[in-house]
Amino acid sequence: MMNNPPLRLSPKISRAGCALAPSRENESEVECNLCDLDPICELLDYGAETAVLAKGTLFRRQRVAKGETLFRDGDPFHSLFAVKSGSFMSVLKRGKDTDQVVGFHFAGDLIGADGMAQDCYQGTARALEPSSVCVLRMARLDQPGRSLETFQRGIIRILGQEIAFRHNLHSALIRQNGEQRLAAFFLSLASRHRARGMPDSEFKLHMTRTDIASYLGLSRETVTRGLSSFQKEGLIRVSGRLFRLEKVERLEELAGNHPS
Repeated sequence: MMNNPPLRLSPKISRAGCALAPSRENESEVECNLCDLDPICELLDYGAETAVLAKGTLFRRQRVAKGETLFRDGDPFHSLFAVKSGSFMSVLKRGKDTDQVVGFHFAGDLIGADGMAQDCYQGTARALEPSSVCVLRMARLDQPGRSLETFQRGIIRILGQEIAFRHNLHSALIRQNGEQRLAAFFLSLASRHRARGMPDSEFKLHMTRTDIASYLGLSRETVTRGLSSFQKEGLIRVSGRLFRLEKVERLEELAGNHPS
């Protein structure tokens, strides 16, 4: 491990290092060219022999334990996080004892970009399983000989792509009933995995039924009934945390992607 300055991922612990070997706890590591942070890494010439990267700018493959937080709601904005492997969940406080799930993040996804506008993070990001992230410290981008404006343009492009993705996803999730929302949810997961070069018909989900229900604006009972109905119809197969999509065309019909 290299002697880089410590990188604090949560109030409990700090981690340091760069170019760590991939964790063997999770094999679903996304290729760099399929990661949302890749355009910025290209601007930084990361990995090039001629690259002049300020120390402490980019931390690669930082391991994050299950349940560990990258940041909490209201924390000062300081970094962008790209999921290298594993998965995360973002939640917002909706009252004294109520959390609202506002996002799930998988390998290749960017976390924390929405904190740039108000200089603080909008929600708490927590690991759903042993994971790893690449961390870009924004304050370190203003390097001698480099234009901060160039990085800002690259980041704006990333934000635009993220906004477009969220708009399409939320549009797909605004349905008349629980089964339609659940079908759209599975199709969005398949699409995201396919875009990252990962299997799109079979994947492990480490969130709970309650988490899925919170994200979709449904009750846990509705999600449980929907999953049972999908299995009975042979649309999906569930074994523990492993989900397999069996009849994608039927899920598309339910989600409204094709006429019934």
